[in-house]
Amino acid sequence: MGRRIARWLPIPALALAAVAAHADALPERSERVVAYDISVRLDPETKSIAGTERVVWRNPSQDTVSDLWFHLYLNAFRNDESTFYRESGGRLRRDRASEDGWGWIDVTDIRIADGADLSGALTFERPDDGNEDDYTVVRVALPKPVRPGGEVTLEIGFEATLPRVYARSGWAPDDFFLVGQWFPKLGVYEPAGMRGRERGGWNCHQYHANSEFYADYGSYRVEITAPSAFVVGATGARSERRENEDGTTTHVFAQDDVHDFAWTADPRWIEVVETFSGSEDVTLEEYKEAGRRLERPLDDLKLSDVEIHLLLRPEHRSQAARQFAAAKLALKTFGLAWGRYPYPTLTLVVPPATAQGAAGMEYPTFVTGGTRWLAGFWPVSNLRLPEVVAVHEIG
Repeated sequence: MGRRIARWLPIPALALAAVAAHADALPERSERVVAYDISVRLDPETKSIAGTERVVWRNPSQDTVSDLWFHLYLNAFRNDESTFYRESGGRLRRDRASEDGWGWIDVTDIRIADGADLSGALTFERPDDGNEDDYTVVRVALPKPVRPGGEVTLEIGFEATLPRVYARSGWAPDDFFLVGQWFPKLGVYEPAGMRGRERGGWNCHQYHANSEFYADYGSYRVEITAPSAFVVGATGARSERRENEDGTTTHVFAQDDVHDFAWTADPRWIEVVETFSGSEDVTLEEYKEAGRRLERPLDDLKLSDVEIHLLLRPEHRSQAARQFAAAKLALKTFGLAWGRYPYPTLTLVVPPATAQGAAGMEYPTFVTGGTRWLAGFWPVSNLRLPEVVAVHEIG
């Protein structure tokens, strides 16, 4: 996730890599160290979001933990002095940061669920480079330590202005929004021995130009309120949609056993839905071949049905069939090699030409692909570049 070296890996190479893997049985569920219940409102005019977050953290270690560390990733886009900007020069691939498009996030309130105010216990930390102008990591001291196996629940208020998109999060003209790494997000507490640690502590790095996002698995329930003209897609399955008297709609998404949550909103999205069928999209011979290769009974290999939600602009509507074919190929090929896709939904977003900085990114159950208008016409259509991006991100 984040910045990757292998960008345009051909589909056959991906398939061969998948075939080489051994398909071990998936666990029934993750460890579920965290649980997030978030409510957020999008203001498309100011390019901002305001939210509240209830986060429950369970101490998975044998240590007594006296503080919590959070990522505030959007502060990487606060100015040209952040560590991310210094390292990247304000560029990612062919995209460049815009001086009229800074973004940031502020914690406006933080307290223990019983009401104890922790605002005075917040401190910004720079564990990697000591850059005093970097505000992507914040620490909060707890009034009462969390014992091994114990839990703590915090209530957090936050406000954020989204950057003009160039590093897979932000806005683009015509009311496109891709909202990633957008909420106060807990780091990972690692006990002694984990990843070679000599003593327990928080793994919560600043936002770097060349790094990956790292978080515990848990449960997410997120309410997204946006003007009713906007089509919204997100991690997980939509469990509710409420029409509000102020001309907005609240979309509720929920998903267990994921380590992150991203979403998109755009009034021009066309949403198309198809289903990948573990029975109809995979032949019996394909199952048998996978069984022979992996020495597994067919019952172990049976793939689950997945509801695929495709979001794309009208200019890309003619490419919908290709996007679905690529998604189904990925679910089948990787599923028969590594194990079945464990979620009931997959959302595939095709950003418009004005938002190429949002293309080519993967989040749990939610990926952004990439294409151009010309990709729908011969001879460019023969290159299959949209399919390569979709398969790569899903993989």
